[in-house]
Amino acid sequence: METKDKIKVLFDTDVNGYITGYQKEFYDGKEWQTPFDTTNAIEVTPTDLASICLGASKVSDDGTITTDADKKGELEAEVNKPEPSPEQQMIAALALDVAQMKAVK
Repeated sequence: METKDKIKVLFDTDVNGYITGYQKEFYDGKEWQTPFDTTNAIEVTPTDLASICLGASKVSDDGTITTDADKKGELEAEVNKPEPSPEQQMIAALALDVAQMKAVK
């Protein structure tokens, strides 16, 4: 497979500038394909592209990708947060019912 030093990437960002998604050019076995308008595309190395953490990485004006370690930690903590057990969910629902009944009195 043919490789390039830098590939064209079009980034989607949120209001704070964090990368939320991207499209990249790809090699179809014959030539490099860009399935998007490359007007706002940025050339980045495949290594930099692989280092992106969606929601915690930003692209600077010079095309450098940086990752906010604190933001990445917050996202990872949210993903790894344990789900409440069925018993805990039932207790929470009952506590809410009791609180609502007390509020009606």
